[in-house]
Amino acid sequence: MQPLFLVSDAHLGAETKLKERHKCQEFFGFLNHVQEQQGRLIICGDLFDFWFEYHRVIMQDHFETLTALYGLRRTGVPIDYLAGNHDFWLGTFLESRIGLVIHPDDFVIHTSAGQIYLRHGDGLLRNDHGYRLLKRILRHPLNIKLYRLLHPDVGIPLALFFSHLSRNSKKELQAAYDDTDYRQFAYKKIENGYDMVVLGHTHWAAIEKYHRGWYLNPGSWMLTRTFLKIDTSGPSLLQWKGGKGIDYDPPMPPGNNKHVTTVDQE
Repeated sequence: MQPLFLVSDAHLGAETKLKERHKCQEFFGFLNHVQEQQGRLIICGDLFDFWFEYHRVIMQDHFETLTALYGLRRTGVPIDYLAGNHDFWLGTFLESRIGLVIHPDDFVIHTSAGQIYLRHGDGLLRNDHGYRLLKRILRHPLNIKLYRLLHPDVGIPLALFFSHLSRNSKKELQAAYDDTDYRQFAYKKIENGYDMVVLGHTHWAAIEKYHRGWYLNPGSWMLTRTFLKIDTSGPSLLQWKGGKGIDYDPPMPPGNNKHVTTVDQE
């Protein structure tokens, strides 16, 4: 089986220039590792803090990242890209020019390690009705066409401004964060026959055995440099540190007091 490497929520472009430079250099080192391992890369959403494709304009701040991904594809490494809530305005450029396979919502991988269901995870909160409506509105082709009428020098900074507001409001909720809805979603998928369920979005890394399956979350590359590896021996949660991946023991979200780490039931 070709090893799978899964990363999520890097939010490239969200921090200061110094932090961005350091974050990108570590990410490029991780990409080299994927190539050396002859793996398959799966980006589980929000690689960019904002991504929008004008017909003839690409954000220059991400030139090095796009070049690195293009170079990785040129070596024969497959790259899947799940649209997140910060980068769901994905157009044709990443597919036609970089060579990525774009998944607007969710997708399934069939491997010798089992059947894997993958989704970014935004909109899974039970009471998040407003966001689910907003997501449908923002993804509507007409609204995308209207946004392209804004000059890039206006449209891109405007979108980054609202992206920063969204992320900062999320930080305020972290102290009482509860990912129960996401775990329950994963449990149901496992009960329906999937061997592994991978979600991103929460920024909380997870590797949890549930019955005969696994709930997995790569966590946030921006915050912890964590990623998942799945091969014939099963899933492992790692942290990129010192130019290599080391085992990572994820903390529990503060608000999730009822969580049981392992559930083994035949």
